[in-house]
Amino acid sequence: MTFTSAIVRVLWYLPLALQISILAAMLRRQLFKAFPVFFSYTLVVVLRDFVLLFLPYNKNLYSLVYWSGEGLVVLLSLAVILEVVQFLVRPFQFLVPVLRATWILGGVAALGAIAIYMLSGGGAGADKVLESIALGERAARLLQVFFLIIVIALLSRLGLIWHQYSVGIVAGFGIYSGLDLAVLELGVRLHSLTNKRFVLLRPAAYNLAAIIWAVYFLRSLAEKPAVSLPNPDLAGCNQALTDYIQRCYRRY
Repeated sequence: MTFTSAIVRVLWYLPLALQISILAAMLRRQLFKAFPVFFSYTLVVVLRDFVLLFLPYNKNLYSLVYWSGEGLVVLLSLAVILEVVQFLVRPFQFLVPVLRATWILGGVAALGAIAIYMLSGGGAGADKVLESIALGERAARLLQVFFLIIVIALLSRLGLIWHQYSVGIVAGFGIYSGLDLAVLELGVRLHSLTNKRFVLLRPAAYNLAAIIWAVYFLRSLAEKPAVSLPNPDLAGCNQALTDYIQRCYRRY
């Protein structure tokens, strides 16, 4: 086994293990009720990658499972961002129309780009479908980066805090999407990356997202629960309050 192939295996197995742990944590803490779409997304990714482990690479069945799962993953990743953003802005109804308009414009732009590609005759047969999925994936990545920027900009103004699960989900998607788009630009369009680096950097970006999600969802499991509540001196507090009231009464 070469050094590169060993790194590829690590980059494949690490997010799989982390996301299985995230699923277990969400089940244990019943967070799947708060974020059902993110739970579904994680489950689909885990099931797809687990099935791919047992399929021979560069075969038709492998490609079918990968690209079918990829199309579903792209749709679920968009739905996750919508779920999380709605969760974040629920107390701030004045932001709902703005975000809704952004989603509509982004969806129309993505569908328009895919339609133009399909009508232009780019590719043929299965290649056209795969290119359409890849194009939709890039549109999803742009939206995820955009919403990460919005969350960062509004973090303090909306009273949000970094350790919220919802912020962690957006951060994971946004950072991964930004890095993935940069790698695609450098590797596919500018040809600044060798094939070996391109193959390593894309999964490395997703590994970073999986690590971010794991930090958020597994961190709370390591916290030790309080063994007992403090025993307040109620009698002392009552006496101090009584003395204070009596002094105020004598003064007036």
